[in-house]
Amino acid sequence: MTEINPRHFIEELRFDIESRDALKARLVMAHFREMDAATQRMALFELYRGPDDFVLPLLVGLLAADGNGAESRPAIRELLFSKALDNPEMVTRLLVREIQPAHCEVLAEIAGEIKLAAATPTLLGILNGADDERVLRSAILALGMIGDPSATTPVSEFLYAGSAELVIAAIHALALLRTPTAIQRLAQKLGADPDLDAMILDAFTASQEPEALERLNALLSAQQAQLRNAAKQRLTNIGSKAVPVLIGNLRFDDPDLLIHTLNVLGDIGDVTAIAAIRKLLHNEPRDANVRFAAYEALGRLPMAKGAFALAQGLTDPVENVRCAAAGAIDHNYNTVLAAGIKNMLRDEDPVDRPISRTIMDTHCDTIFLDVIQEEHFRDTAMTYLGHQAHEDTRDHFVQLLAANGMAEFAAAIRGRINAPAPESLKVFAVDDSRMVLNIYRSILHNLGCTPVVFEFPAEAIARLETEIPDLIFTDLNMPEINGIDLTRAVRRRHPKERLPIIMVTTQNECQDNEAAHRAGVNAILNKPFNASMLQTAMETHLGRSFQQRAV
Repeated sequence: MTEINPRHFIEELRFDIESRDALKARLVMAHFREMDAATQRMALFELYRGPDDFVLPLLVGLLAADGNGAESRPAIRELLFSKALDNPEMVTRLLVREIQPAHCEVLAEIAGEIKLAAATPTLLGILNGADDERVLRSAILALGMIGDPSATTPVSEFLYAGSAELVIAAIHALALLRTPTAIQRLAQKLGADPDLDAMILDAFTASQEPEALERLNALLSAQQAQLRNAAKQRLTNIGSKAVPVLIGNLRFDDPDLLIHTLNVLGDIGDVTAIAAIRKLLHNEPRDANVRFAAYEALGRLPMAKGAFALAQGLTDPVENVRCAAAGAIDHNYNTVLAAGIKNMLRDEDPVDRPISRTIMDTHCDTIFLDVIQEEHFRDTAMTYLGHQAHEDTRDHFVQLLAANGMAEFAAAIRGRINAPAPESLKVFAVDDSRMVLNIYRSILHNLGCTPVVFEFPAEAIARLETEIPDLIFTDLNMPEINGIDLTRAVRRRHPKERLPIIMVTTQNECQDNEAAHRAGVNAILNKPFNASMLQTAMETHLGRSFQQRAV
């Protein structure tokens, strides 16, 4: 290969520019990359000081010849954009008369990058008349970057194009346009493809326009679990800006919507939601799942005032709700609550001691350390932790007592531990709520099973590589991997007949139920669950195995 003399390179380029010989100039610039850095800078300087009407088309042609658009040569690209900013009218004129697809692609990219509003009519014309996919893609993206609302409808038509690249380009462009109509068109596209759904929801999240927030909020009522969970994640990521929209949901008597809304409000942790959640509880929702979700949310929020109202949750007829209320009290414990809790403990059923057991089953450390000084609670704790509680709960409080100067009491509890139970059924429980997992642990233990709980479905899937349970209980609505996804993963290796999966959910959507059964669940239970429901389910799906091995 003949080496090009740098001096001759610059002289020839200078001559070609002066004589306006575009063909020779392109031939010379074909060797641009072979030149050293100093020669390249000199060449760019010659092009920079050349006439725009000659240099700009030359630069477009150079980038188009590479076949990679304006990204192919950074130095030339930078010079091209500098020229375009100095003479935007020329970009428009070139775009109007250009017939070569590769050149159109580069010019459309330039028009978008410099937000050349005057190019909008020409770019819209390309959408109507061009056949080349790369040109169409560049024009669509350019219209999005320019941001002219008139492009909304023409661009939205490409959401249903036969090309995935054009569909994706349309999504990105509409996300940039951010008009209410653009958001509406994107929302109408949801549900067709999970990957495209994720792009659209990310577009709503990035926009955070009122219309986008409303669309994300509306998806809390979507029939597909995947869309609901994805919307919940995005709303959580948006944070405080989403709270006013979410609080508006608490006015409706729609249990599923209320539960999902409360979940998100708890995840966001914005104190402005407290008053609305307290008002919801004051109105005494009929659905126990709503009450549970409300107390669980308050357990994640700092209640500087009015925390005493949480105590009423300990008298709820549903055990799961009492557990959630106990968690909220533990998180917001103060002297007023302490006095009320101690009075309730003195007055509770001396045989069943439901509040005392709830405090221990839900690992309410702050309450426990305060009320353990009360003789009646101390006696209950000794009996329950020594003979009845799950070993995880017992070990948790034994360690807590020892760490807080009560080693003798901890040793006394250990001294009451019963002999190891015979081999029992192993049951996996998967739920993204730690409160629910504590309830599973307590109930399954009392039913004579060995519970293994997972907050993250991925961990349950990984454990199945080395350990096979007798049965799996799983939630439906979980981030990242929902209950249907978990079931599909399990069924790749374990058939229904050998490993029953029971989905336990607040949701009662036909579409979700059908999807769950197609994925391979054996049955669906509705929350709130209790010992009787879990026992019946295990008797049904494990039969004699449960009767023989459960205590």
